[in-house]
Amino acid sequence: MYINNNIQAVSGAYQVSSARPSARAGAAQESGKGDEVVFSHEAKRFSSMLQELRNMPEVRSEKVETLSRQIADGSYDQDADKLAGSLLDARY
Repeated sequence: MYINNNIQAVSGAYQVSSARPSARAGAAQESGKGDEVVFSHEAKRFSSMLQELRNMPEVRSEKVETLSRQIADGSYDQDADKLAGSLLDARY
């Protein structure tokens, strides 16, 4: 059986390549230049809208209370055709 010692050569190549990125990073730091991220106006707007949504309550309690009262006293009346149309519009 012949055992090839190429494993050492391959591991040596990986050691050299793993050392290169740190040398590049050091060069970028020395020159004072680095990566920069610039967000578009749309991204900033989306971020602020997302934050507003996160701050909103999950349940509109005043609407739930109104509907609960209407159901309890029997005054809640929902048009079945309108409801079905809304469900279909939301689905398709």
